[in-house]
Amino acid sequence: MKKKKTSSTAAAATTTTTDLKTLIRSHSAFFDHLVSLVPPKFYISGADDDDRPYFNGLSKAAKASFRKQSRENTKKSRRDRFNPEIPSSTLDLLHQSLENPNPKKPETPPNPSSGSVTYEELRARLRQRIEDLRSGRNTRPKPHDTHKRKREEEEEVEEQLREEVKEEKEEKLDLKDLSYGKIKLGEKKNKKKKLSKAQALEKAKRLEELKKDPEKGEVVAKKLSWKTAASRAAGEKVHDDPKLIKESIKKEKKRQQKHAEKWKERVDSRETARKEKQKMRTDNIKERIQQKKARRIEKREKKLMRPGFEGRKEGYINH
Repeated sequence: MKKKKTSSTAAAATTTTTDLKTLIRSHSAFFDHLVSLVPPKFYISGADDDDRPYFNGLSKAAKASFRKQSRENTKKSRRDRFNPEIPSSTLDLLHQSLENPNPKKPETPPNPSSGSVTYEELRARLRQRIEDLRSGRNTRPKPHDTHKRKREEEEEVEEQLREEVKEEKEEKLDLKDLSYGKIKLGEKKNKKKKLSKAQALEKAKRLEELKKDPEKGEVVAKKLSWKTAASRAAGEKVHDDPKLIKESIKKEKKRQQKHAEKWKERVDSRETARKEKQKMRTDNIKERIQQKKARRIEKREKKLMRPGFEGRKEGYINH
């Protein structure tokens, strides 16, 4: 009986171990399938890390070379996806990373002949600059040196300002010497004040008297004729005839009188319109007051009416 019990327990143990192994294998296959669904760049660190450079601070040639290299890398990665010898799935890359935990990258020797600055050189420069700043953090310049430097800077600024002022003056002088394609008509003359018609009449009368003079009449007449001819040729009006001036003065007086009459009519019409408007307003106000009084009287009479009887209540029925 004991032998039968031991054999049965051993068989049960073997069956449980086989069941566990199959269960573990099924779970492992399931998780492997899940891992294969995840892209490598999200699951494995450094799977798609092609050390993309930081473009700020680089020259145009360096940026162009880096862009060209990145385009070539993308083309190569697309071709490698269809190569069966190169592991492309996430699971294969994971096994490869577990087999080679520290893969050595091929070192590319720096090319000193190229004029562009590489990313590593820029990082080295930045590191050196940080170290220099850290080392010289507590070293303060002497006050004498700071004053001297400030004085030198002020002198430089003053010198620069003097040079700018000098250049501006020279430019202004050069602009003064420039001549443009315009006709110079000479200096502007002050325009003579136009004489009134009364003054022109007095002047014409004086000239007429001078013309009548036997000694100076011919000279004055000749001079005036040349002057009037020149002014008329220039387009100016010449008032030298007293009769014409008197007629123009009369016309102007008539025109002024006519304008004054029109203005007076306008003012009178405005005043009459204003008075009519005011009268209409006062009449309307009086009419409204009368209507209001009539409404009050009518309302009072309605209150004094007795229900069932006609007319106003004049007294009691039983006298």
